[in-house]
Amino acid sequence: MKTENSAELKKIQEFIHQISNKSVSEEKPLREAISSIADSLGLGILTGELRVESSEVNPAGYYEKKVFYYCEEGFSTDNVCTVTYVVDEPGTVTMTACSRIGRTFASEAQIRTLLELVMMASESSFLARKAELSSIRQVPTGLPNTSGYLQEVEKKYADQSITDYDAYYFNLMGFGLITREYGQKESDEILRRYVHLIASELSEGELLGHLGEDNFVALIRKGKHSEAFQHLLEGVDVSLMYGEEEPIRIYCAAGMMPVMKSTPLEQIISGPSDACAEAKRSGKALVILDDVLSERIDRKKQIEQKFERTLQNHEYKVFYQPKVNAVTGELVGAEGLARWYENGVIVPPSRYVPILEESSRITDLDLEVIDMVCADIAEWERNGTTIYPVSVNVSRQDLQDPELFEKISRMMNRYAIMKDHIVIEITETGNRLENSLMVEFLGRLRKAGIKASVDDFGTGFSSLSILREFDVNEIKLDRSFINKELNEKDAVIIRSIIEMAKKLNISVIQEGVETEAQREFVMNLGCERIQGYLYSEPLPKERYEEWIRNGRKPED
Repeated sequence: MKTENSAELKKIQEFIHQISNKSVSEEKPLREAISSIADSLGLGILTGELRVESSEVNPAGYYEKKVFYYCEEGFSTDNVCTVTYVVDEPGTVTMTACSRIGRTFASEAQIRTLLELVMMASESSFLARKAELSSIRQVPTGLPNTSGYLQEVEKKYADQSITDYDAYYFNLMGFGLITREYGQKESDEILRRYVHLIASELSEGELLGHLGEDNFVALIRKGKHSEAFQHLLEGVDVSLMYGEEEPIRIYCAAGMMPVMKSTPLEQIISGPSDACAEAKRSGKALVILDDVLSERIDRKKQIEQKFERTLQNHEYKVFYQPKVNAVTGELVGAEGLARWYENGVIVPPSRYVPILEESSRITDLDLEVIDMVCADIAEWERNGTTIYPVSVNVSRQDLQDPELFEKISRMMNRYAIMKDHIVIEITETGNRLENSLMVEFLGRLRKAGIKASVDDFGTGFSSLSILREFDVNEIKLDRSFINKELNEKDAVIIRSIIEMAKKLNISVIQEGVETEAQREFVMNLGCERIQGYLYSEPLPKERYEEWIRNGRKPED
């Protein structure tokens, strides 16, 4: 008996020597090392279980079980040895050994030593798995992040089941407002409860991922759209963690893309994401990516990719549309408008301006136009040419740039042009945040002596309050007032706006005048300054200079 114990101890010592080599932590050599002493120890099975407790990084927790050794003869639970180790808070590894059927452990102490040795050999792999788990999960929901989601999708490509699914991308509408109102801790809890409600609707094999903030992705079985996502689109009620307030209804905008055998992995997220962006743009709850939409999105991406090159190559030119005194026909100013020349041909603004607005690159174009207008005005001043004020448009997206005023001011100073030769046009909005940004921006313009105008006036819900709140020199009445059959109601509205503006020392100009009837209509209401195709289309610089020299429309 003493000889047998010595032999077993020698085998364990040899095993200790084996695991001192890092390669033994790999599965195959570790199994071989255990097998070399399993029979003499009476070992039937040896397992390790990794448990990761719930945390902010991984609210769902994690469980993984590894079988390091298994005897084909079977094992018995009559003899069990278990040891638990804390590997890294809040994770634990439990090592368990059971004896073979019909046998007992040769030595309880030797089995415990064996468990400790296997734990030593495998600890690094458990820790690596725990770290990997944290890296592929999203805080605070515990769902797979982009990397983790794509790993799971790749498995479906590998087993060729990917075509059983449709790919979704959805964005929670206005969730930032929830965070601002309830705080980060509460909004995190709302997200977790929202995810729990959505995940409870999923079937086996379906996936849900969280890309961060309020953006989610999913793979849902084909034909299950109405069942799985209808309640998403109608809004999901989520209860609050604190207080007794009514549940918050969370809405989303979603994009869906049917997955084909030929669908590249990279399109699993980008395809439905493009469709979701279209849903948000169009105000729809769900948009399905089809061939027509794909073609339009491809065209949009081409424009975005070309944009930097077009700026660098100076492919944009400024056209000037005259503003005229409708009574005398005299030139009173102009609006500077961007025109893109591609291979010598003008690209219609409708093909690229909306795209640049969606991608927020419109700010770069607006600043380019302002720079070109300043350069032209400086040239006219050097040549002794009469200067008429030129208005240039600043889009709502531009207001997000905290240095917008400084950039405009620097341009005007660089060209040393008079402040009253530039008029900054900005479009009215009903958005409270945009309104506050606009008020601040207009105030800075006024303080610097730069004139400002509100474009498309009358299209918002708070047009009249703009006359009181916004510090502007001019308003441009939207063309929608006159591009329909004119009636007395229109006349009353326009006349009231014109009278109020004049009393506030604000100039009024009617844009979009195309017919003599429209000209007479607005003139009779007291608006004498007009802009539109009745007098002139937007003109290249050389042709506009003919207007300047004549002080009015040149004779044909």
